[in-house]
Amino acid sequence: MANEKALSNESVENAHADTLSMHQSAAQNLNSKEAQLNMSAAGYLDAEHVDSKLSALGNVQAKNLDAELSLIGMISGVQINLRDGAAGVIVSDAAVVENATAGVLVAREVHGTTLRTGVLLAGKVEGNVETLLDTMGAIGAGLAAGVGIGLMLSIAKMLRRR
Repeated sequence: MANEKALSNESVENAHADTLSMHQSAAQNLNSKEAQLNMSAAGYLDAEHVDSKLSALGNVQAKNLDAELSLIGMISGVQINLRDGAAGVIVSDAAVVENATAGVLVAREVHGTTLRTGVLLAGKVEGNVETLLDTMGAIGAGLAAGVGIGLMLSIAKMLRRR
């Protein structure tokens, strides 16, 4: 029999269950196969599937994540779907982002509409993306930083010889 846990208007430190449902609740650590959060908050969440609506999540490890109108610090997963929300860092095989913002997005494939991101590293991108630094820009910035640091170290070494 599956272990189910439902939290409503509660605050807990740890919650572990096969199926976890939260409504207007908060938890520090969550571990579940299936997690459903509605107007809730979690510090760390490890689950196979996460469905989040109007929630705030710190660090999420999930195979599949569906988030709508949610704020997430860091997401690591296989399939990430983010709609009308924001994330600090997304690391995924495939990400579908619709009208959302991500600080850093690293994925094999990115699909979506109106994605705003600071840094985008992706093999394939489909959709309207506004980015400060894409894959080629990141390579160029890395090369420029490497050359700059190399020059500074060379100059410092020459000055120490005198």
